[in-house]
Amino acid sequence: MIRKQILAGAMLVVLGACSGATGGTPVPTTDAEKQKLASEIATLMTDPKMIDGVMDSMSGVMLPTMLNMCETVPAAQRDACLARVEKARPAMDESMKEGMEQVKAIMPELMQEMGTIMARVYTGEELAKMRDYYSSPEGRSIMQKQPQVLAEYMPIVTQRMQTMQIDLMRKIQKRVTDALSESGITVAESPI
Repeated sequence: MIRKQILAGAMLVVLGACSGATGGTPVPTTDAEKQKLASEIATLMTDPKMIDGVMDSMSGVMLPTMLNMCETVPAAQRDACLARVEKARPAMDESMKEGMEQVKAIMPELMQEMGTIMARVYTGEELAKMRDYYSSPEGRSIMQKQPQVLAEYMPIVTQRMQTMQIDLMRKIQKRVTDALSESGITVAESPI
């Protein structure tokens, strides 16, 4: 009797291995199953706390970027530009807050769309393993820590890109001014 149970157990293991089972999530076999699983994974990958963290880090970058743009104006106009940006700060903060609420409201729809793409791109086996990972304690922990990573990373990117942004804005301003001047149009020198 015990021998039959061991043999039956071994058969189940062999059958499971042959069927492509991942040891956790069953491998989807139809497009509908792939879509459902992919949408679930997309949702697992976008913890609401992560969205809040990403939005917070984005809003923390907006003001320095605007202030950097003032570096592109002629020196005589720089103080006035900085004053306009500071005066506009409450409106920018309110706009970012509204934008965050809009993004949060459409997240379920965006996750469905992401799931559709994932279902088309990934195999059923990859989706099953992905779901196992993102629903594991490690996967959830990693996703929950992403906002901290982004919050620390975004200022580094902003700082390193600052010089490039200022140079780019100056080049764009000069090229536009030159192109308009060649057309006989006089341009005011304040982009902000």
